Amino acid sequence: MLDNDKFQFSILASGSTGNAVYLEAGKTRLLIDAGVSLKQLKLAMQTIDVDPSSLTAMVVTHEHSDHVKGLRMVVKNWGLPIYTSEGTWHHIAKQFDHEEVQGQVVRSAAPFSIDQVVIEPFRLSHDAEEPLGFCFHYHGKKLVVATDLGYVDDRIRSVCQGADAFILETNHDVDMVRNGPYPWHLKRRILGDKGHLSNETAAEFLIDTMSEATHTVCMAHLSQENNAPRLAKQVLYQRLYSMDHERAEQITLAHTHAKEATPLYSV
Repeated sequence: MLDNDKFQFSILASGSTGNAVYLEAGKTRLLIDAGVSLKQLKLAMQTIDVDPSSLTAMVVTHEHSDHVKGLRMVVKNWGLPIYTSEGTWHHIAKQFDHEEVQGQVVRSAAPFSIDQVVIEPFRLSHDAEEPLGFCFHYHGKKLVVATDLGYVDDRIRSVCQGADAFILETNHDVDMVRNGPYPWHLKRRILGDKGHLSNETAAEFLIDTMSEATHTVCMAHLSQENNAPRLAKQVLYQRLYSMDHERAEQITLAHTHAKEATPLYSV
């Protein structure tokens, strides 16, 4: 029996090898991205006691393989409708050959609903065709999913303001990228306006958008080569502490993992 008031989430996988998020809001159960295999998704959901057959729909952020690698098998086996941007749909529709797929095009700054969940898409700066972040609203609570973005502008800050929980990219440490072994063109991509958020930039974003309601921040999409969970947490905590040490101590800064699900966090 599902609790109709329950609003919670788990990051099933996070990182350059694959990304997926599970979201539960009452009787609505959503999968955000499917960047890992069907087998890994099943195992991850098993650890949080979720039956994949109970899923309602899929939301896809963009077409890069670490977000859609398992999409075809998910749709084939679970038959979920897909909500995504027109640009992303243009790319991912090619995966499905002649299979029947329900594709629902959504647009930035145009909220839509899946059952009682109100979903607010917002445009991201990333090197994909039409990438989106999302705010999920349910019973007065708000979850922000913002990964794969090179920078944060005032529009993004405004839409993400005052969330209760964040799944936020903390991809890299700038010095580790600059001094690391990557070729220059890849370093330039990561550090550029259409790349990924650094620990410092993520901390600044949180300072600008968090409120008294904010209680959980999941640090997502960490680079295995250019970051470390302990370093990301240290940077965010120190910046938050310098702004308001009492609020910093009240916020949970949670790690995510490439191959295992986080616990279920309440929004």
